[in-house]
Amino acid sequence: MTDTEIKDNILTMIIAGQDTTASAITWMVKYLGENQDVLETLRAEQLHLAEKMSPGQFLTLEDLAEMPYASKVVKESLRMASVVTWFPRLALQDCEIEGFKIKKGWNVNVDAKSIHLDPNQYNEPNKFNPSRFNDDSKAPYSFLAFGIGSKNLPGSEHGESHDASLPSSSNHNMWKVIDSDSSIEKWTLFSRLKSGCPVQVTCINHGKDVTSTYGSQ
Repeated sequence: MTDTEIKDNILTMIIAGQDTTASAITWMVKYLGENQDVLETLRAEQLHLAEKMSPGQFLTLEDLAEMPYASKVVKESLRMASVVTWFPRLALQDCEIEGFKIKKGWNVNVDAKSIHLDPNQYNEPNKFNPSRFNDDSKAPYSFLAFGIGSKNLPGSEHGESHDASLPSSSNHNMWKVIDSDSSIEKWTLFSRLKSGCPVQVTCINHGKDVTSTYGSQ
């Protein structure tokens, strides 16, 4: 590999592997904090899993199969937040889509956010409802959190496992969103809350509640 290729791969790892996960978890904190019924359902699943684990045991990739509701929470958060809002693609040949002619060599931006919030694809698209993913028979190309097809983002399963780290913490933490402002920062590569999503976190372990306040800018 050339120096340029090495730099490009390192930059991809830093941006695509870290910033997107941090942004996705921030949005998940917000959505769960504002939808306590979802959080309680998620916590029940995590407590059931914790009962089968030894004290101090860490989660493994195999444990993800025991977290179906957590997986739906991750998907619904990614759908609503659309952390990667659009995907650039290069037309490899002349084609026509619904009457629009696209020439070979054109750069085409796929608007993932508009697709994720399209009422023709999702009922009540602005409502946080992880149960909408109970049915896996979604229309093709209706969920583009990691892209699709041969250009699907590498490491998507790894990304989902990172995002699942938040649901797994719900069995010993509860939180409340302090600032519910949904304003988005301008000119950022990924969808990011302007407020930083400050939250009040209460540890519910060991029969003693300890409350702290956190935020990010």
